[in-house]
Formats: sequence, structure tokens, C-alpha cells
Amino acid sequence: HSAIAEVEEKISNLFPDFTVTRLPEACFGSCVSPLTANAPTFGDVFAYHIDADPNQMPPSPWTDLFGRYFNRVRGKPRFVSCLLYLNDEWDEELGAPTQFYDPPTEEIYEIHPKPGRCVIMDQDITHSVVAPNENAGANPRYSLVWKLILHPKEEKQCMKFPTSKSLVKIGSASVVQ
Repeated sequence: HSAIAEVEEKISNLFPDFTVTRLPEACFGSCVSPLTANAPTFGDVFAYHIDADPNQMPPSPWTDLFGRYFNRVRGKPRFVSCLLYLNDEWDEELGAPTQFYDPPTEEIYEIHPKPGRCVIMDQDITHSVVAPNENAGANPRYSLVWKLILHPKEEKQCMKFPTSKSLVKIGSASVVQ
């Protein structure tokens, strides 16, 4: 679809130092989609989860090629997710933030939906969808998640995000250099 291709081009432009691809089927097989739609409504309950972790991959063509490794390791593909909020209008009073949980500090950080807001996060970050509160009535909070891989363009390439972007480090990540 042309809209998906346009968004993927914009995401790729955010990371000119990497080759950006969707999470390939070789990682988990056809049962895991690289695109996931969310539409929680009041009363829905979701558990904390991670999208993927290259250190916990099942045996697959991916692990045959790259092995298991910690995400963000120099020269290895970095697993990231791009969360795009899709509602044309959404007031913070309706709730439905995405919650990020940092196990070492037990801190919870919330990102509130805003129309068109894009959140880029490592796939091994613990997070959860939160349903809208009763003020939203039956109106869902729509979002689309792209599961992506940032491939290095050079051997032993640093896999950090560009420092020119606005980054928010939370919990134990805020003390890492």
C-alpha cells in the first residue's frame, strides 16, 4: 500500500546511517507480523511485553546467520519498533498511554498518544498498551507498530541512534553513557 511505503520511507530517512527493513519472516516465521495494529477500547487489559530480543531468538535462519546477541551491539542488526498513533484527535484526558517499564528501577514512563506522534523504541524494552479510560466511551485509540531492523552499513558499526534526534532515556538507561 502506498501509505505504508511512504511511512517506511520517512522512517528510513530518520536513520541514514543504517539500512532499515521490516522484521523478516526468518526471525520468527510467518506467525509474527512485522506490522501490528492496536485498537484498545475502555475495559481492555494488556500485559507488559517486549516485541523481540535478538538474544532470545529461537533457532531460525536468522540465528544461523547472526547468532544470538544483545540488542545495540556494535556491527549487529538492531531491533527497533516504530509506534505511530493514528487517531485524528485524541485528548490526554482520554488516557491510553503506552507504558514503558524499567525492571531495574521499577520506574514506569508513559507516552501519551497525540495524532501522528511517532515513537521509536528498542524492541527489547518492556512496554504495554493501556486502554482508554471511560471518558473515551467506545472510541478506540488506534496505533500501528512497525517491527524493524536497523542493519549496519559497515562492519563493526556503532548501532546508537543519531544524537541529533530528540531522545528520551528512561529508568536505568538514563544513567548509561
